[in-house]
Parts: sequence; structure tokens; C-alpha cells
Amino acid sequence: MSKDLHHYFIRQVNQLAWASAEEGMDPFAALLVKDGAIVASSKDCCIRYSDPTAHAELVVISEYCRSAKLISLEGISLYCNTEPCVMCSGAIHWSRLSAVIFSVSQKRLQQFSGGKPKPSCEPLINIGGKKTSVMGPVLEEEGLKVFESFPFLSKKERHAKLHKK
Repeated sequence: MSKDLHHYFIRQVNQLAWASAEEGMDPFAALLVKDGAIVASSKDCCIRYSDPTAHAELVVISEYCRSAKLISLEGISLYCNTEPCVMCSGAIHWSRLSAVIFSVSQKRLQQFSGGKPKPSCEPLINIGGKKTSVMGPVLEEEGLKVFESFPFLSKKERHAKLHKK
């Protein structure tokens, strides 16, 4: 896929992450792209679903596999606004995605979130024999803008506010 198409899809996923943040959710999003077209997308759903595992990458993989009746996503690329975490890297590995393209590295995300350092996704995704292409950061400075004004409060606080507990 061309550099221009990668930039197009990264910009699309960054816009989706903005929308997630504007809804009071975490500013994360993911797209699945097959043959140059978006086939599925998701925002982060942790707070909405009351599910700490409902990261955008997991939700888009799970929902697309169920709706398309697929168990393997070979030939499909995942675009995400942030480098996948350890949990999402495992899902990417098991779903057999062909490529992962992300905007903001885990290292740069930590500068905004105050979170603890996390490992890079590539060695986790490519553990074993299958080789998934991992590309990123792509348009990182643009991607970082999503996080500049986001108040990284705890999920527990935001969940309580949304669900009035």
C-alpha cells in the first residue's frame, strides 16, 4: 500500500479517536482495511461496556470476525492511533492480521498519560512463526494532538461518572 494511503487511513483513525474523546471515552480507535477500503472500525469501549478489555483494537477484531464469520484476518490491515498494548498485541497475533500501522508510539503516549512504560508491540505480535508487518509511528505529531487536551483521569473515575455510581 502506498504512503499516501497509509496517511489517509491514519488520519481517519485519528479522527475517530477524537470523536471517542469528545464522547468522554478514551481517545483510542482502530480500523480494519481490506483491499484499500475500510471494512470495520471501532472506538475504545472500555467505559461504555464496563469492560477493561474493550480496547478499540480488540473490539474491531472481535466484532468483525463475528459479523464476517472469520477466524483469520490474513490479508487485512489494522490501523490504530496508538501502538497496540500487550493485550491487543496478543489479539493481533492470534487473529493473523497481515499488517499493523499505528500513529503514536507507546513511549510518546506515556508522556501524556503518565502511565508506566510498555513494551513495543512488534516482538509480541510476531512471537512464533507468522510475520505480521508492523509500521509506525506514522504521522506521530498529528496523532499526538489527540492527547494534548485529554484529561487522563482514571477509568474508574470516568466510569463512575458515566454510569452514575
